[in-house]
Amino acid sequence: MKKNLPTIIFISLIVLVAGLAIYAISRPEDKASSTTKSTTQRPKVEADVAKLSSGNSLGPADAKVTLSEFGDYQCPACAQYHKLVKDEIIPKYSDKLKFVFLNYPLIDIHANAQAAAQAAEAAALQGKFWEMHNILYERQDDWSKQKNPHSKFEAYARELGIDVDLFKKDSDSQKVIELINQQAGLGDAFKVKGTPSFFVNGTAVVLKAGSSDLIEAITKALAQ
Repeated sequence: MKKNLPTIIFISLIVLVAGLAIYAISRPEDKASSTTKSTTQRPKVEADVAKLSSGNSLGPADAKVTLSEFGDYQCPACAQYHKLVKDEIIPKYSDKLKFVFLNYPLIDIHANAQAAAQAAEAAALQGKFWEMHNILYERQDDWSKQKNPHSKFEAYARELGIDVDLFKKDSDSQKVIELINQQAGLGDAFKVKGTPSFFVNGTAVVLKAGSSDLIEAITKALAQ
């Protein structure tokens, strides 16, 4: 038995290593994340408050208050805050507030977040950003766990009257990818730790009580 012990240990180690290798290859989220990372190198961006107004926006360009959000389309909390912003915040301050959405896909934990951001920005090139933005959040459950969500995104584009062939081309374009990377890099510069992250006139809002925190921050900014 003692003579065979080294051989048994050696064989056991080989089986263990092989098992770990198979496990690593078969995990879809990790595989998707590593693939995404290769095309999403975030640049180092200066923490310039003016850049917090540079994304897709709603409301007056010269509004006294700018509410900027760094969001991830696959993030469940972002989907909840999307409803608050769309149904409560924007109607409440319609002519006094500029709302800006900035992409911050959490590619380490959300396998489809980058693809969703690319879909939204591709739709933006055909003037349909907010329509796609709303669908992605409001139908998050339909596409977020898909191994390949692109067919869903293309169906949404078709539903919105978007040229699907152009949409597919733009989704994978370097222009769109670089735009998202720049916005995510800006989030890194402002030390964004998660999504959603909100800024009012360049000042980070600490979220503890949902929309009331945002309303309080916006009300204070309007009073200044």
